[in-house]
Amino acid sequence: MNYFNEFMQEVVKPFTDPELWTMILKNIFWAVVTIILAMVVVKLVHKFIEQFFNVRRRSNLSHSEKRDITLVKLLQNIASYVVWFIVITTILSNFGIKVESIIAGAGVAGIAIGFGAQTLVKDIITGFFIIFENQFDVGDYVRINTTGTKVAEGTVQSIGLRSTRIRSFTGELTILPNGTMNEIVNFSVNNSVAVFEVSVSSDENLRDVEQLLESYLESLQEKYEELTAVPDILGVEMVKAGEAVIKIAAETLPNNHAKIARLLRRDLKDFLDAHGIKAPVPRMVMYNQPKGGPGDGQ
Repeated sequence: MNYFNEFMQEVVKPFTDPELWTMILKNIFWAVVTIILAMVVVKLVHKFIEQFFNVRRRSNLSHSEKRDITLVKLLQNIASYVVWFIVITTILSNFGIKVESIIAGAGVAGIAIGFGAQTLVKDIITGFFIIFENQFDVGDYVRINTTGTKVAEGTVQSIGLRSTRIRSFTGELTILPNGTMNEIVNFSVNNSVAVFEVSVSSDENLRDVEQLLESYLESLQEKYEELTAVPDILGVEMVKAGEAVIKIAAETLPNNHAKIARLLRRDLKDFLDAHGIKAPVPRMVMYNQPKGGPGDGQ
């Protein structure tokens, strides 16, 4: 019994030491101050990164606003991780915890976990390549294939080190692990080409129709800012009973070809109607069987 009492006194004695509680309260106070300072530093660093890219954009050193948005989010995340890592290790050191031992143990555990988390490591490495090789940026319209099969198509909402979020045209949000994207088609890098057809009656003089269209197409570049050049008439695509098809190509800003094609079809239809160019009308041709042929009973 005496041994038990002595043991309990040894256990309780440190907690009755005023200096111990003073040190604990002091460390808690500095931990709170450190956390508050870290929050301020993180906000200031995030603001600095945003301002840096704003100045870079105004000075024409930036070639892509979407690329800047991607880099801003990435750098802000990295800055947050670094600041909070420093804060946590500092607080633990103040409480007498050996951070070096924890880091060393985490390194050994990380190696062991790494063998079982190869997919996660692959996703992170692929994320680095996507970002720093500028394969696509936030706001780009992309199609993602995996082993030849389309798994997502739409506008990139965010790019992370582990996964990418893609919003389809109809609103669905697809979250893809970066390691699964082995084929990427980016529709927002180069200018697009809208190729469409206009049909007129085959009774019209097609040379005159083409000349009339050329004069009108020259005025459309000022009307639509998505057009990067005057649309070209590629020629007569097809002539059949009652119909002649004229093919037109228009270079547009990236991923605007479908929109421009729809708008130009409407405008050209109104233009041709206003100038009396007849639309194609289906024709029915009837053939009379000659008398005396097979099957007439003679």
